[in-house]
Amino acid sequence: MKSVDGLHRDKVAILYALRHESRARYSELLRETDSESDTFKFHIRKLAKVGYVRKADDGLYELTAVGKEFANRLDEQTGHELVQPKTSMLLVLEAHRDSMPVYLVHQRLREPFYGYWGIASGPVPRGVPVQTAAAHEITKQTGIESQPVHRGILRVTDIDDQGELLEDKFFHIMHVQLDNQLQAHEWQSGRSEWLTREELLHKSPLFPSTEQTFEMLASTAMYNEVVCRYTDKEY
Repeated sequence: MKSVDGLHRDKVAILYALRHESRARYSELLRETDSESDTFKFHIRKLAKVGYVRKADDGLYELTAVGKEFANRLDEQTGHELVQPKTSMLLVLEAHRDSMPVYLVHQRLREPFYGYWGIASGPVPRGVPVQTAAAHEITKQTGIESQPVHRGILRVTDIDDQGELLEDKFFHIMHVQLDNQLQAHEWQSGRSEWLTREELLHKSPLFPSTEQTFEMLASTAMYNEVVCRYTDKEY
């Protein structure tokens, strides 16, 4: 078994063995770790303590539901959880001013991307329906009650000027059509302003994915991908 720089290699061996065999005897798991018995006992007890492994009534070891989910995300070579793209939302609030569509846009006032303009965003909490999450986030950021409609997914991959990955995000585009411009309350992580599409696209600095968001709203496309490059200073 290769040494790892995350979870101890014996724990990784136990989790991987149970991931593939489902249930196993003490001796079978001990053989997978290639360790001394006392060392093996220490690690399997640790896995049981955190709720990943349990000993069944028949004496066989198995993964718990939490352990199965964790083992499925584990990289055998490093002992770390595999890093997955983030899941987030773009919150597009649209109204009209003198028969012109205007959007409640957002200037970010926290790192990273401090000062950037674009469409407001928010995370999708685990286990929460995206429409519920979007309605809650819009109220939190603006004070506006709404019923967002899902309009597609935009994948945004951010890289630095050397081509190294900075962030990888899937954005659910959530659209709200309002009858009138509503006053948004102040929010500590940013400020909001009603602008036309053209006014927003002339703001600087601007999230490069903003134009793609508008293009998706204007079309029937349900999915798109964009790669955005940033220098160290820009990020």
